[in-house]
Amino acid sequence: MAVYTNLNEDQLYDFLKIYKIGELISFHGITEGIENSNFHLKTTSGEFILTIFEKRVNKKDLPFFIDVMLNLSKKKFFCPRPIIDRKNNYIQELNGKPAIIVNYLQGKSKTKITKKDCYKIGSKMASMHIKTKDFSSERKNSLSINELKKLIEECRTTISDEFLNKIKPNILKEIQSTFNYCVKFWPLNLPKGFIHADLFPDNVFFHENEVSGVIDFYFSCTDILSYDLAIAINAWCFDNEKFFNQEKYQFLLDGYNSVRKLSNDEIFYLPLLSMAASMRFLLTRLYDWAHTPKGANVLPKNPKEYINKLKHFRESVEKINYHGT
Repeated sequence: MAVYTNLNEDQLYDFLKIYKIGELISFHGITEGIENSNFHLKTTSGEFILTIFEKRVNKKDLPFFIDVMLNLSKKKFFCPRPIIDRKNNYIQELNGKPAIIVNYLQGKSKTKITKKDCYKIGSKMASMHIKTKDFSSERKNSLSINELKKLIEECRTTISDEFLNKIKPNILKEIQSTFNYCVKFWPLNLPKGFIHADLFPDNVFFHENEVSGVIDFYFSCTDILSYDLAIAINAWCFDNEKFFNQEKYQFLLDGYNSVRKLSNDEIFYLPLLSMAASMRFLLTRLYDWAHTPKGANVLPKNPKEYINKLKHFRESVEKINYHGT
């Protein structure tokens, strides 16, 4: 979440007339995250979240995101439920950009992650994968392993060597080497389906120490199911953003296996997928660190965290004989 588009009270007051959710009482921007503009609304009918889509989100993908949230909500999976307007539309336009309103979920994200939290996240992810097994809509992963080639080139051509060297000397060379390895040994036959693709702690709410909601489905897509788990390993299983916690990792896997059992192949390729996930977030953070507008009310995330994580998974992958597969 973030704020790129600034709104005033009059704009929101008029906008809410399209909906049957009461009149505006108050609102404030939410600065966490980096992708879209988000606002917490209080109306005479309750609390809601308004999202204005910016940057990487393509308007043609919005029906997919809405469909999956509606699908999961119907199956009692705690996630935002898109709100329909007076003309039965979910997607609106505000300040010339696509926008939606969803219901507000109780709870807060955690900053101190325990091994028990990792177990709960693993089981929740597996439940999400099972509940979307019959979900017929598909969306190509816009940040899949093949798509990252374009992002590497964009970083190479739009970010100065001086800027890159401040992050780490030869960082793009390392990323390119990792990319080449991942492409060479990428598993093509692992189970695929709907994945969240961004299940970080700030996208999970807890209430009374239980998971009360999963939010921010705007990277969700159709891809390798265990790649979703690889992203979560990067997000949940490091202490102080750099030290891999084996116990948290095992609890995450145990939680997932308690609902959907991973195959031997899925487990075998998990280090490679985790390395690819590290590279993906290093790249997007590197790009955003260099390109976020100075006037935006947004907190871009430092890419250096993922230099450490990528190093860890590169070392893990070196011990595995993917060459023999």
